[in-house]
Amino acid sequence: MKLFTKTTLAVAGISVASMAFAADPLANTTWQTFDEGKPKGTVKITESNGVLTGKLIAANTEKGKQYVGTTVIKGLKSDGNGKYSGGTITDPAKGKDYRMTATLNGNSLNIKGYIGPFSRSQVWKKK
Repeated sequence: MKLFTKTTLAVAGISVASMAFAADPLANTTWQTFDEGKPKGTVKITESNGVLTGKLIAANTEKGKQYVGTTVIKGLKSDGNGKYSGGTITDPAKGKDYRMTATLNGNSLNIKGYIGPFSRSQVWKKK
């Protein structure tokens, strides 16, 4: 009986541990960015130790191509239920960082950047 109990507890422990390390739904995803309804670039989001980072991997304009390789999302963390906060988003053309939140809704990622009490939103589409 003791062996059965120990085995059951070990299996339960492994199951809980694997759920804790389940990949975030944004991890290793690629997104088409839009600005004023026009495709702007492509961002690859990766995850490390529960923190999400996004890097510009392609641009749709000649001017934008100079920023390919730039990290544009830093420090984003999941709040659960498809909501994210705690990160910053960078406008590479201006070199400015803005506080950000994001909401995952199927194949759409609603990005909101803040400067003081003002905000600006974009909707990115999963590639």
